[in-house]
Amino acid sequence: MAYTQFDVSSVVDDLAEQPLDAQLDMGHVPGGWAGHVYLAVKESVGLCRVSQTCIREICRRRQKQRRAGDAGTSKEGEGGETAGGLGQEDRVRRVDNLHVSLTRVFYLQEHEICGFVAALEKAARAASRGPFAIGFSKASVYASETGRRAFVGLDIGHGAERLAGMARVVDEVMRRFGKQPFFANARFHVSIVRVDEGGRMIGRQQEKELGAAMQEEILALPAVQIAQLECSFGNRFFCIAL
Repeated sequence: MAYTQFDVSSVVDDLAEQPLDAQLDMGHVPGGWAGHVYLAVKESVGLCRVSQTCIREICRRRQKQRRAGDAGTSKEGEGGETAGGLGQEDRVRRVDNLHVSLTRVFYLQEHEICGFVAALEKAARAASRGPFAIGFSKASVYASETGRRAFVGLDIGHGAERLAGMARVVDEVMRRFGKQPFFANARFHVSIVRVDEGGRMIGRQQEKELGAAMQEEILALPAVQIAQLECSFGNRFFCIAL
Protein backbone atom coordinates (compact mmCIF):
# COMPACT_ATOMS: atom_id res chain seq x y z
CA MET A 1 0.00 0.00 0.00
CA ALA A 2 1.26 3.47 -0.82
CA TYR A 3 -0.20 6.90 -1.29
CA THR A 4 -0.20 8.90 -4.50
CA GLN A 5 -0.13 12.69 -4.57
CA PHE A 6 -1.93 14.78 -7.18
CA ASP A 7 -1.22 18.49 -7.64
CA VAL A 8 -4.25 20.13 -9.20
CA SER A 9 -3.34 23.79 -8.78
CA SER A 10 -4.74 24.54 -12.23
CA VAL A 11 -8.27 23.98 -10.95
CA VAL A 12 -7.91 25.40 -7.45
CA ASP A 13 -10.43 28.16 -8.17
CA ASP A 14 -13.06 25.58 -9.09
CA LEU A 15 -12.51 23.58 -5.91
CA ALA A 16 -13.98 26.37 -3.78
CA GLU A 17 -17.31 25.63 -5.45
CA GLN A 18 -17.15 21.88 -4.86
CA PRO A 19 -19.08 21.28 -1.62
CA LEU A 20 -17.32 19.07 0.89
CA ASP A 21 -20.15 19.30 3.41
CA ALA A 22 -18.88 21.47 6.26
CA GLN A 23 -15.98 22.92 4.26
CA LEU A 24 -18.35 25.31 2.56
CA ASP A 25 -18.88 27.11 5.85
CA MET A 26 -15.32 27.13 7.15
CA GLY A 27 -13.17 30.23 6.94
CA HIS A 28 -9.50 30.37 6.01
CA VAL A 29 -6.94 29.97 8.77
CA PRO A 30 -3.84 32.13 8.10
CA GLY A 31 -0.88 29.89 7.34
CA GLY A 32 -3.03 26.77 7.49
CA TRP A 33 -4.06 24.32 4.79
CA ALA A 34 -7.67 23.08 4.93
CA GLY A 35 -7.62 19.29 5.24
CA HIS A 36 -10.30 16.67 4.71
CA VAL A 37 -10.15 12.86 4.80
CA TYR A 38 -12.85 11.02 2.89
CA LEU A 39 -13.79 8.16 0.58
CA ALA A 40 -14.58 9.21 -2.97
CA VAL A 41 -17.76 7.78 -4.49
CA LYS A 42 -17.79 7.34 -8.25
CA GLU A 43 -20.64 9.08 -10.06
CA SER A 44 -23.10 6.79 -11.81
CA VAL A 45 -26.24 7.03 -13.91
CA GLY A 46 -28.27 5.83 -10.93
CA LEU A 47 -26.85 8.42 -8.53
CA CYS A 48 -27.38 11.14 -11.11
CA ARG A 49 -31.01 10.06 -11.53
CA VAL A 50 -31.62 10.07 -7.77
CA SER A 51 -30.09 13.57 -7.51
CA GLN A 52 -32.36 14.83 -10.27
CA THR A 53 -35.40 13.30 -8.57
CA CYS A 54 -34.41 14.98 -5.31
CA ILE A 55 -34.05 18.42 -6.90
CA ARG A 56 -37.29 18.02 -8.82
CA GLU A 57 -39.20 17.03 -5.67
CA ILE A 58 -37.80 19.92 -3.62
CA CYS A 59 -38.67 22.46 -6.31
CA ARG A 60 -42.10 20.94 -6.94
CA ARG A 61 -43.04 21.17 -3.27
CA ARG A 62 -41.88 24.77 -3.05
CA GLN A 63 -43.83 25.73 -6.15
CA LYS A 64 -46.89 24.09 -4.64
CA GLN A 65 -46.45 26.11 -1.44
CA ARG A 66 -46.12 29.32 -3.41
CA ARG A 67 -49.21 28.60 -5.47
CA ALA A 68 -51.08 28.11 -2.20
CA GLY A 69 -50.11 31.69 -1.30
CA ASP A 70 -47.39 30.79 1.20
CA ALA A 71 -47.60 33.77 3.60
CA GLY A 72 -47.67 36.13 0.63
CA THR A 73 -43.94 36.67 0.92
CA SER A 74 -42.87 35.57 -2.53
CA LYS A 75 -43.85 36.69 -5.98
CA GLU A 76 -43.63 34.62 -9.08
CA GLY A 77 -41.88 36.47 -11.80
CA GLU A 78 -40.09 35.75 -15.01
CA GLY A 79 -38.27 32.41 -14.58
CA GLY A 80 -39.99 31.65 -11.25
CA GLU A 81 -37.86 33.85 -8.99
CA THR A 82 -38.28 33.79 -5.24
CA ALA A 83 -38.39 36.75 -2.87
CA GLY A 84 -34.62 36.71 -2.39
CA GLY A 85 -34.06 37.33 -6.11
CA LEU A 86 -32.60 33.90 -6.84
CA GLY A 87 -34.38 31.21 -8.81
CA GLN A 88 -34.85 27.85 -7.12
CA GLU A 89 -32.27 26.33 -9.42
CA ASP A 90 -29.70 28.70 -7.87
CA ARG A 91 -30.45 27.53 -4.36
CA VAL A 92 -30.88 23.80 -4.93
CA ARG A 93 -27.91 22.18 -6.66
CA ARG A 94 -26.35 18.80 -7.22
CA VAL A 95 -23.24 18.05 -5.22
CA ASP A 96 -20.17 17.35 -7.33
CA ASN A 97 -17.28 15.17 -6.13
CA LEU A 98 -19.43 12.68 -4.23
CA HIS A 99 -17.80 11.31 -1.11
CA VAL A 100 -18.19 9.91 2.41
CA SER A 101 -16.53 12.17 4.98
CA LEU A 102 -14.35 10.63 7.68
CA THR A 103 -13.23 13.94 9.24
CA ARG A 104 -14.49 17.43 9.75
CA VAL A 105 -12.52 20.08 7.89
CA PHE A 106 -9.28 20.74 9.83
CA TYR A 107 -6.14 22.78 9.32
CA LEU A 108 -2.44 21.92 9.24
CA GLN A 109 0.67 23.95 8.58
CA GLU A 110 2.34 23.10 5.29
CA HIS A 111 5.28 21.38 6.94
CA GLU A 112 2.90 19.03 8.80
CA ILE A 113 1.13 17.70 5.72
CA CYS A 114 3.61 15.01 4.66
CA GLY A 115 3.88 13.69 8.21
CA PHE A 116 0.12 13.53 8.54
CA VAL A 117 -0.33 11.66 5.26
CA ALA A 118 2.47 9.22 6.14
CA ALA A 119 0.88 8.54 9.55
CA LEU A 120 -2.51 8.09 7.90
CA GLU A 121 -1.08 5.67 5.33
CA LYS A 122 0.66 3.62 8.04
CA ALA A 123 -2.48 3.43 10.20
CA ALA A 124 -4.68 2.52 7.23
CA ARG A 125 -2.24 -0.20 6.14
CA ALA A 126 -2.19 -1.74 9.62
CA ALA A 127 -5.99 -1.84 9.80
CA SER A 128 -6.74 -2.59 6.15
CA ARG A 129 -9.05 -5.45 5.25
CA GLY A 130 -9.00 -4.56 1.57
CA PRO A 131 -11.58 -2.87 -0.68
CA PHE A 132 -15.25 -3.13 0.26
CA ALA A 133 -18.72 -2.15 -0.94
CA ILE A 134 -21.29 0.24 0.47
CA GLY A 135 -25.03 0.34 -0.15
CA PHE A 136 -27.64 3.04 0.41
CA SER A 137 -30.71 2.70 2.63
CA LYS A 138 -32.62 6.01 2.64
CA ALA A 139 -32.41 9.78 2.26
CA SER A 140 -31.89 12.20 5.16
CA VAL A 141 -31.35 15.94 5.46
CA TYR A 142 -28.17 17.23 7.12
CA ALA A 143 -27.38 20.80 8.13
CA SER A 144 -23.87 22.23 7.86
CA GLU A 145 -22.22 23.04 11.17
CA THR A 146 -23.14 26.73 10.93
CA GLY A 147 -26.64 26.05 9.64
CA ARG A 148 -26.07 28.11 6.49
CA ARG A 149 -26.68 25.18 4.17
CA ALA A 150 -28.61 21.94 4.15
CA PHE A 151 -27.63 18.77 2.32
CA VAL A 152 -29.77 15.86 1.20
CA GLY A 153 -27.70 12.75 1.79
CA LEU A 154 -28.04 9.06 1.03
CA ASP A 155 -27.55 7.16 4.28
CA ILE A 156 -25.26 4.15 4.10
CA GLY A 157 -26.64 0.84 5.33
CA HIS A 158 -24.50 -2.00 4.00
CA GLY A 159 -20.84 -1.26 4.78
CA ALA A 160 -21.52 1.17 7.64
CA GLU A 161 -19.55 -1.01 10.07
CA ARG A 162 -16.46 -0.86 7.86
CA LEU A 163 -16.82 2.91 7.64
CA ALA A 164 -17.04 3.20 11.41
CA GLY A 165 -13.86 1.16 11.74
CA MET A 166 -12.06 3.38 9.25
CA ALA A 167 -13.27 6.49 11.05
CA ARG A 168 -11.76 5.19 14.30
CA VAL A 169 -8.42 4.66 12.57
CA VAL A 170 -8.51 8.18 11.13
CA ASP A 171 -9.56 9.62 14.51
CA GLU A 172 -6.43 8.23 16.15
CA VAL A 173 -4.24 10.00 13.59
CA MET A 174 -6.22 13.21 14.05
CA ARG A 175 -5.68 13.10 17.81
CA ARG A 176 -1.93 12.61 17.33
CA PHE A 177 -1.88 15.88 15.43
CA GLY A 178 -4.05 17.66 17.98
CA LYS A 179 -7.14 17.76 15.76
CA GLN A 180 -10.76 17.14 16.63
CA PRO A 181 -12.03 13.63 15.87
CA PHE A 182 -15.11 12.96 13.76
CA PHE A 183 -18.63 13.26 15.12
CA ALA A 184 -19.60 10.77 17.82
CA ASN A 185 -22.16 8.27 16.54
CA ALA A 186 -21.68 9.63 13.02
CA ARG A 187 -24.30 8.75 10.41
CA PHE A 188 -22.28 7.98 7.32
CA HIS A 189 -23.81 9.30 4.14
CA VAL A 190 -23.13 10.67 0.67
CA SER A 191 -24.47 14.19 0.14
CA ILE A 192 -26.07 14.47 -3.30
CA VAL A 193 -27.95 17.80 -3.22
CA ARG A 194 -27.31 21.06 -1.39
CA VAL A 195 -29.72 23.83 -0.44
CA ASP A 196 -27.92 27.15 -0.12
CA GLU A 197 -28.44 29.92 2.40
CA GLY A 198 -31.45 32.07 1.55
CA GLY A 199 -33.53 29.13 0.40
CA ARG A 200 -36.06 27.73 2.82
CA MET A 201 -34.53 24.94 4.85
CA ILE A 202 -36.14 21.51 4.63
CA GLY A 203 -38.32 20.70 7.64
CA ARG A 204 -38.89 17.26 9.16
CA GLN A 205 -42.20 16.70 7.41
CA GLN A 206 -40.70 17.70 4.06
CA GLU A 207 -37.76 15.39 4.78
CA LYS A 208 -40.14 12.45 5.25
CA GLU A 209 -42.05 13.26 2.07
CA LEU A 210 -38.84 13.73 0.11
CA GLY A 211 -37.41 10.44 1.37
CA ALA A 212 -40.60 8.59 0.43
CA ALA A 213 -40.52 10.03 -3.10
CA MET A 214 -36.89 8.90 -3.56
CA GLN A 215 -36.95 5.58 -1.70
CA GLU A 216 -37.66 3.27 -4.61
CA GLU A 217 -34.81 4.70 -6.67
CA ILE A 218 -32.45 4.63 -3.68
CA LEU A 219 -33.05 0.95 -2.98
CA ALA A 220 -32.49 0.17 -6.66
CA LEU A 221 -28.98 1.69 -6.62
CA PRO A 222 -26.18 -0.87 -7.01
CA ALA A 223 -23.48 -1.17 -4.36
CA VAL A 224 -20.52 1.20 -4.69
CA GLN A 225 -16.99 -0.19 -4.47
CA ILE A 226 -14.53 1.60 -2.18
CA ALA A 227 -10.88 0.88 -2.91
CA GLN A 228 -8.94 3.87 -1.56
CA LEU A 229 -8.86 6.45 1.19
CA GLU A 230 -8.38 10.03 0.03
CA CYS A 231 -7.06 13.16 1.68
CA SER A 232 -6.95 16.74 0.44
CA PHE A 233 -5.13 19.84 1.62
CA GLY A 234 -6.12 22.85 -0.44
CA ASN A 235 -5.19 21.93 -4.01
CA ARG A 236 -3.08 18.91 -3.00
CA PHE A 237 -4.70 15.47 -3.08
CA PHE A 238 -3.44 12.13 -1.76
CA CYS A 239 -4.84 8.65 -2.41
CA ILE A 240 -4.13 5.66 -0.14
CA ALA A 241 -4.96 2.23 -1.56
CA LEU A 242 -6.89 -0.03 0.82
